[in-house]
Amino acid sequence: MRKLRILLLLFATGNLYAQSGIFTGLGVEANANTREGAALGGILTIGWDINDMFAVGVKTVLSSNMDTVVTLEPAGFFRYYFSRILPLPLGVLFAQAELGASLFFESGGTHPTFYTGLIAGWRFNVWEGLYLEPTFRAGYPFAWGLGLSLGYRFDL
Repeated sequence: MRKLRILLLLFATGNLYAQSGIFTGLGVEANANTREGAALGGILTIGWDINDMFAVGVKTVLSSNMDTVVTLEPAGFFRYYFSRILPLPLGVLFAQAELGASLFFESGGTHPTFYTGLIAGWRFNVWEGLYLEPTFRAGYPFAWGLGLSLGYRFDL
């Protein structure tokens, strides 16, 4: 029984450490980080594809309503690729959970708050390591976000 447990542990950790790549991306987003209307901003993402199903990383969104509110959202994320469940010829659908902080800069003051969000997206492979990622996100303290990122994946 002990040998079986060790064998199962080796199989589980072998898949966990099967590194497949590091990715980074820059993008644009429209979101609801404002009191009324929409805010526009930029996205910076750095992540590690653990295997063909999971990724972890950090993401920062900086947005402004071009009037009084500027928002900075640094967050960590965990991503699940639906590559085995729903294989697509040109890319892969994913779901992403994020956790971090939102810093609102308004009227000369800073107002920090807790940030959590869920993202649905599609990584569309353009050319070798180059990809496009259209995304939709919902969470707190914003209501929605719609973004498009261009990135590059470095194989390990």
